[in-house]
Amino acid sequence: MAVTKRKSGSITAEKPEKRVKKEKSAAAAPASNKKTLFGKVLDEDNEEDDGEDEGELEAEPIRDDDEQNDMDMEVDAPAANGDQTVPQKNKIPTKEANAQKKALRDERRSHKPNAELIYPAKKLWERLRLKELPKPERQQVMKEMMELITGKVQEIIFKHDMSRIIQSCLKHGNEAQRNVIAGELVGHYLTLSKSMYGRFIVVKILHYCQKYREAIIKEFYGKVRQLIKHKEASTIIEDAYSTYANAAQRAGLIQEFYGPEFRIFKVEDKKTLSDILAQNPSKKDNIMKHLMETLKGCMEKGTVEFSIVHRGLLEYFEHADAKGIQEMLDVMKEQAVEILHTKEGAQVAMLCLLHASPKDRKAMLKTMKPFVVKICKEEYGHMVMLRMFDVVDDTVLMSKAILAEIIKEMDDIAKDKYGRRVILYLLAGRSPKYISPQSIELLAKGDLVRANTSKKDAAVRSSELLNYISPSLISLIATKTRALTSEPLACQVVFETMLHATGDRQPAVDALLTLATENPSEATSETPHVLMSMPTDRLFKTLVQSDYKAPLAEPSLHFAKALLAKISPYLGFFAQQSGSSPFIVLALLENPETAEETKKALQAKGTGKGSITIQKELEKVVKGKPENEFKAVRLILETLAK
Repeated sequence: MAVTKRKSGSITAEKPEKRVKKEKSAAAAPASNKKTLFGKVLDEDNEEDDGEDEGELEAEPIRDDDEQNDMDMEVDAPAANGDQTVPQKNKIPTKEANAQKKALRDERRSHKPNAELIYPAKKLWERLRLKELPKPERQQVMKEMMELITGKVQEIIFKHDMSRIIQSCLKHGNEAQRNVIAGELVGHYLTLSKSMYGRFIVVKILHYCQKYREAIIKEFYGKVRQLIKHKEASTIIEDAYSTYANAAQRAGLIQEFYGPEFRIFKVEDKKTLSDILAQNPSKKDNIMKHLMETLKGCMEKGTVEFSIVHRGLLEYFEHADAKGIQEMLDVMKEQAVEILHTKEGAQVAMLCLLHASPKDRKAMLKTMKPFVVKICKEEYGHMVMLRMFDVVDDTVLMSKAILAEIIKEMDDIAKDKYGRRVILYLLAGRSPKYISPQSIELLAKGDLVRANTSKKDAAVRSSELLNYISPSLISLIATKTRALTSEPLACQVVFETMLHATGDRQPAVDALLTLATENPSEATSETPHVLMSMPTDRLFKTLVQSDYKAPLAEPSLHFAKALLAKISPYLGFFAQQSGSSPFIVLALLENPETAEETKKALQAKGTGKGSITIQKELEKVVKGKPENEFKAVRLILETLAK
């Protein structure tokens, strides 16, 4: 290779000069001195200076040997300018050349293993996987495919193309055809699970062949601890454990985390670590040691997101001593955010927060901050947020890292099935109206530990968090009143905010009253009046009752009095409806603050000639009607008669 010196003095390899076409006349460059190939002039004079700087080589297509041989058989096209061409080889017709190429390709294929099976199967597969293929044709294709692969499945399953074909057979075949394939693979599932392509076949058989699930899981026994750390096989163990195994099989899989003894001898009648330790307390130290080693290995290999690992982590935290818990916390604190999507994983994260030091809690909060909204909407993850509100003493950090993120998406969180519980917990605490008894019990279990790991009083902590989020809740209700009150779940947030939020709640009260003052006669089926549609009517009724029934708002909202002043012109209209709006009138009549005024309005005569009182009109409404109709109207009449 030629070398050249640059101005800097360093010696480097000389780059080939970029070839460009020269625009010269035929007189300047006689055609007789130039050769052409495929209509292009060949540059034989490399010493000519084209006047350009050094450049990169132009990319040329890469051809295999067959394509190169085909090119050699082709005839060079004459140059456009009449130049001479390179000597031509023997001319072969295009049709004959294509036939030769096809024969050569078929010959190469024939030397590959199972060629007589693979290529016909591929042709059938192209038809089998068509979505629009009629059912009778699909059944016929499956019949032909089974005739082709039966008895040879073991020989082809590790090839990526045949793996996909077998998967399609399992998907589109009938039960008998699926069982034939699954039966041929018995004894090979362990190897298949470790294969990049074979593992998908195992997943399909677990899904479609219930008869062989037990056989597959038994092949894993004794190897679970190694398989859960394997890149490919770990997903199979997770699917088998979380989706397809029964309780006894799940216990058999998780028991291998406890040590070598349990890989060989399964404890059939004991399904949890608590049961095993109750029977053999002397084995606790050895079991906890092996469990710790297995779990650490899973975290190092990146398989911490699997539910079988979450089960092991939960059992470890439930039985480890303080030193063992701290040792696991050092490893888990930055990975806790990855396990919140399962029931056991969320409980592990709750225990991490409960036992962690303030420094470790701060580290956990930082890892969770980018995912706060998602965690709030998780079926199990939202419980981690509730535990966080219970134990983190640094409420300033909580406000900036967690509550600030909730406020950004508070509208969506308030409407979510699980997200609204996060907000309601700040407002109403562990109210059984919104939190299940099981969840309340789970939270209460940590109160004794919290007394040792958290210094701040629980009431003070809750008050500080509520003070931070209250202004944003009130502002949200004032600006998005109709959107929130039209959602049943969000109505709960509105109600509890009106009762428990701190600060000036009047903007939210005014926004609700504005909706109520709309003329009910102008309402339509598409846009019904808020007092005549679910769930808003119940919201207004409970707000009226909150003035005299528990829980009481502090200070009192006096909502009933304000509402009566707004809807008094339409009081008779609301009282005569068959829906739930008469219950609002009844609540006004029962509220000591508005009872007298409401009663006068219902018994007063109208100003028109021949007008009657609203009470008389209500009597006409229920006259001759069954007892189960207009219950609220009947209750109003009974109250007026007292």
